[in-house]
Amino acid sequence: MRPFINSYFILPFVIILTTITSFAQSEKYKEHSFKRKVVIVLDPGHGGEDVGKPKSRQSTHLKNEADLNLDIAFRLGGYLEERVKNVEVLYTRKTDRTVTLDERVDYANSVNADYFISIHCNSLHNKSYHGTQVHIQSKKFPTSYGLAKSFDYQFKRAGRTSRGIKDQNDRGHNLQVIQYTEMPGVLIECGFMSNPKEELFLNSGKGQTYIASALYRAIRDFENSPHKPAPDKRYPYYRVQIGTTTNKKEITYKKYKRLNMKIDPLKENGKYSLLVGREYEKRYTTKLLDEVKKKGFKDAYVRTFNAPTSKPQTKTTPPPKKVEVVEQATPVVVAASDSTTTILAKKTDSLRVVNDSLVFYRIQIMSSDRKLDLNKREFTQLEEAVYLFYDDDDTSKNPYKYQVLVGKYYVKSQAEKVKEKVRKKGFPDAFIVTVPESEARESLDQYIPKNN
Repeated sequence: MRPFINSYFILPFVIILTTITSFAQSEKYKEHSFKRKVVIVLDPGHGGEDVGKPKSRQSTHLKNEADLNLDIAFRLGGYLEERVKNVEVLYTRKTDRTVTLDERVDYANSVNADYFISIHCNSLHNKSYHGTQVHIQSKKFPTSYGLAKSFDYQFKRAGRTSRGIKDQNDRGHNLQVIQYTEMPGVLIECGFMSNPKEELFLNSGKGQTYIASALYRAIRDFENSPHKPAPDKRYPYYRVQIGTTTNKKEITYKKYKRLNMKIDPLKENGKYSLLVGREYEKRYTTKLLDEVKKKGFKDAYVRTFNAPTSKPQTKTTPPPKKVEVVEQATPVVVAASDSTTTILAKKTDSLRVVNDSLVFYRIQIMSSDRKLDLNKREFTQLEEAVYLFYDDDDTSKNPYKYQVLVGKYYVKSQAEKVKEKVRKKGFPDAFIVTVPESEARESLDQYIPKNN
């Protein structure tokens, strides 16, 4: 690897360290951190019997919308889990299976998620339409609207065409998964499958990486913003009661089906109150009530639901990690061998020790669901040592188990320089991985430039 010092500089001594390399990225070594524990539910739209928008050509490698949504969700989840402390990523589905809208909503509410992000792809008869679109329930919800603006900004920063942020008022109708979830929620339309060029982009690894990395940056920057908007005010909300029954199976009867609305039976005092809608503004509730009455439910009326009371939770603060800076040699040259690393050093710089283990730094440039050829130009043009690692953790549901990392440095400032270099050469989302010597692993493959 090309050293970051003048070749005529006289170094006082040589340190030989024997290591096994690794991309291991345990919680305490991730590059970013949320200030609180954040639970994010990712909702890959459609699935199973519901393919969403079908691919344009059945006999090709192209995918249906349901599969694309899952691919992008996994990439986004992988970025969050790899790079951010204090985050828990959950999915409404991890396979190609049918999940109802009710099940998606109930799951997000049951885990008390902090954010709900539903991932979709768009389609129109007009094949010239292209770009992204972000949907929320209401622009009067400060957190949802703020997160939507963060997504929209990052899409535009990644070169995507923005088709704007739409809420219930813009659309003229509700979207169930962001109407009934009780946390800030956003539904993302990642692009138009009806546009032939954009369909290819959505099916490509490059396209999915651009989309997922933009979503990742939006969440990271929004959650860590020092000027976050006020919380969404989701209480009180309003529902229309259309009747009561002792047998909730009655909602399958013809008179209820003709409503063509989601009916929720709420058990109260031994009976079921039959409720439709969930509105946050009275004007929409009045409109819903009029519609219900016109369909034969003359005694329907509006009910108001206030926030439930809950006991305050107490959080325990974990003991601080043992971190010390040891004044000794700065490693600046790494030999080609992956098992034995030769380091030339000077006395004036520092090594970092965490919990009694020396740490080093690599730059992760990408993840993949398949083995990559490191001799391709996209890697060789970096003019740095490049390593391929495989995550053999059977408990991980992330399909992107191959990681490509660059270099090995014992001083973070050197890693920062290389990170900026590789970002300029085509990997804008490259980030630094911190690895303790005690947790190092062996690489699956490597590319070492001839001048190293």
